[in-house]
Amino acid sequence: MNFLKTCVLFIIVGGLGAFFISSPAGSLFEEEVGLHWLFQLRGALPPPPDVVIVSVDQTSSTLLGLPEEPKKWPRTHYAKLIDQLKKQKPAIIAFDIYFSENSDAQADAVFAKAMSFSKNVVLASVVKRFSGAKHIVSEELDNVRVIEPIPTLANASLATAAFPLPKTSSTVKEYWLYTAGERPTLPFAIFQYFAIKQAYPELLQLLKEIGPTAFAKLPQTVEKFFYDNAESLGDIQMALAVSAQPLQKRIVSANYSGMVKQVLNSWLDLLQNNDRRYLNYYGDVGAITTIPFHKALAPENLDVNLFKNKIVLVGYSDNLEPEKQQGFYSAFSQATGQVISPTEIVGTAVANLIGHSWLKVLSPQWQMVLVLVWGLLITAIFHLFIYRNALLVVLFFMGFYITLASLLFTVHYQWLPLATPLLQVVVILTLQSTRHYRKLRKVTSYYLPKEVFAISNHYSHVMSEYGIHMQGICMATDAGQYTSLSEFVNPLQLHKLMNDYYAAIFPLVKKRGGIISDVIGDAMLAVWAAPKIDKKLKVNANLAALDIKTAIENFNAKSNYRLDTRVGLHYGEMRLGNIGAADHFEYRAVGDTVNTATRIEGLNKLLGTRILASSEVVEGLTGFTCRELGTFLLKGKKIPITIFELAEDPATIESVQPHFLILLVKFGQALALFKNNNWQDALDAFLEINKTYPWDGPTCFYISYLQYQQTLPNPKNLGSKERADIIDVGNITAWLQ
Repeated sequence: MNFLKTCVLFIIVGGLGAFFISSPAGSLFEEEVGLHWLFQLRGALPPPPDVVIVSVDQTSSTLLGLPEEPKKWPRTHYAKLIDQLKKQKPAIIAFDIYFSENSDAQADAVFAKAMSFSKNVVLASVVKRFSGAKHIVSEELDNVRVIEPIPTLANASLATAAFPLPKTSSTVKEYWLYTAGERPTLPFAIFQYFAIKQAYPELLQLLKEIGPTAFAKLPQTVEKFFYDNAESLGDIQMALAVSAQPLQKRIVSANYSGMVKQVLNSWLDLLQNNDRRYLNYYGDVGAITTIPFHKALAPENLDVNLFKNKIVLVGYSDNLEPEKQQGFYSAFSQATGQVISPTEIVGTAVANLIGHSWLKVLSPQWQMVLVLVWGLLITAIFHLFIYRNALLVVLFFMGFYITLASLLFTVHYQWLPLATPLLQVVVILTLQSTRHYRKLRKVTSYYLPKEVFAISNHYSHVMSEYGIHMQGICMATDAGQYTSLSEFVNPLQLHKLMNDYYAAIFPLVKKRGGIISDVIGDAMLAVWAAPKIDKKLKVNANLAALDIKTAIENFNAKSNYRLDTRVGLHYGEMRLGNIGAADHFEYRAVGDTVNTATRIEGLNKLLGTRILASSEVVEGLTGFTCRELGTFLLKGKKIPITIFELAEDPATIESVQPHFLILLVKFGQALALFKNNNWQDALDAFLEINKTYPWDGPTCFYISYLQYQQTLPNPKNLGSKERADIIDVGNITAWLQ
């Protein structure tokens, strides 16, 4: 049976988990939740060393006396920037600014001349959707067209490339390597020219062996390539793509520098998989080294190696370019509310390509296998271990998995599913905890009422110290003849008898909302308690007492042994809580109310009654047939208490026999004489009642009590010192014996 349940759990946790992660909803869940967690666990990284951003910002426009809208800046300033950057010999200069319109012809010419002379400038183009294309997504790139910068500038640049972004509902997570017509996107184009600059001799050597045709078209120096043969990039790509895998093996064993191996391996890897790449962000906005435009125009004030042999991206840091999508967020900037500029996204993508540090995602098939195996593991743990140990083992494996996923993410840029495996753990823990709770509740229900279980859970910190202050009724019961029965009935029979006995009365207490607090042998203590005074508690307790009286009459009629049950009820304050020490506690009601209820129950034996209640219990109630029996100073008590006999409940009051009602009236009259110290008249009245009702216990008690008083030198010796009508139960113990 347990194995079958384990199989069902595995199907739920493992099978459904594998199905979920392979679905679009599961992929989105991992992107939105799992990837975000991994970035937060890893934290920010140092700025990439090969990329620097020059920000076109409002501060620079103010300091340089330029228009507030950067788009209106004279393009001669961009020419000046190129001239200044050349002094530090950057590898590539890329403008993430779309020069879509003719400006001042002379300024455009100056800008074009600067680019032509530098021969390392890449310009941004834009992607426009055709009519009817709602979103730019991977499958719809054929429905878009690339719009180039103005010819004057486009012809002078090293290359032009667009940068469309697939944007999710919250953050930018990935980008394309190619746009329509298999043209490299801006980050990929920048990277390829950077790779050529870094590894041109090694690239020539490889092409000489694998692509003679492409090799024959290339000059021997990288400077010559950038001035005359940049259009040969397509031939290089094709030659490398054909032999990518053998080349990767060769590069590993070649005597190349670390940078050369890195960029060549990245390039070969990218050529084998013409799809999207996930961005590996370095941190919040500004994680990439950023220099304001006005400072870049004065490089003498900057580090002499700040731009040397690096990729310099020039773009709108304030995200002001209207042609580009607005409101971009990364996994880091979303938490702070800062918008990340498209230029910084380009810089992140380029740095990822150079460092081979873009996020590597498991294939859908391997993700399903991982989630399936993980589901099998955590399900098997709960099958092999008890709940507590299984919980610890699962938490250990969960911590291990989170650590492993974080480590692979940080060191190897490997993105393992995280949100779905943790969701599996939550599901299995919820199911197993619910199952364990039900089993625990089933076991404890034999010893602890559900109300007590709930209270203990809710007030556990209070229960362990002082309990909970309550107002309510205590019911004490005791079975007559139990002591004598235990002497000659064997333990097994006695055990069965008491189980049957309690089976008859326990449900009646619970039915009326009571809590069974204690059971010792033939004695039971039940409570009806609430934080505030509640009349309903009294009604329910009285009804339960009458139910027990009827149930015991039926029980005795069917049983071989009689257990005439006596009941005592008292209302007052109490504390409900754990009583005990060390590792053993029991749930108990503590207070004078409990002791008084027990004493009242014992008074039944003296008065020959079955159900006695204090005046506090019956006060304010209607519908019950109650008989006042007098005022008693219970054994061990200092404050007298008025006692009532509970006879009938509202459901049966109309069926009470008339002669019993007459008894109540006559008894009340006789008791009034007793309370007025007219003891002889009271004795005569009780004797008269006894003639008609010889079975009435309270009448017999008062006759015996008053007759014995007459034999004493001082009749008040058996009464209270303050009032003769108060019967001191402790002082008449000897007389009772």
